[in-house]
Amino acid sequence: MKKMNNRQVRIPGPKDQDITEHCRKFGIGPAEEKKLKKLLGHRAPLHEIQANAPTPQPKWR
Repeated sequence: MKKMNNRQVRIPGPKDQDITEHCRKFGIGPAEEKKLKKLLGHRAPLHEIQANAPTPQPKWR
């Protein structure tokens, strides 16, 4: 009889990012940072932060 290996493969989910650090890195103001913290908590996955963060202002030449 053939021996089968039934090990489960664990695929890690997205790592949580600190919202304060993300806002400081991307120049998001304190009012928007407060809104993100209220909405998502102090730590959240990067895709959640980016989806809820304000769009950056265009840089004019």
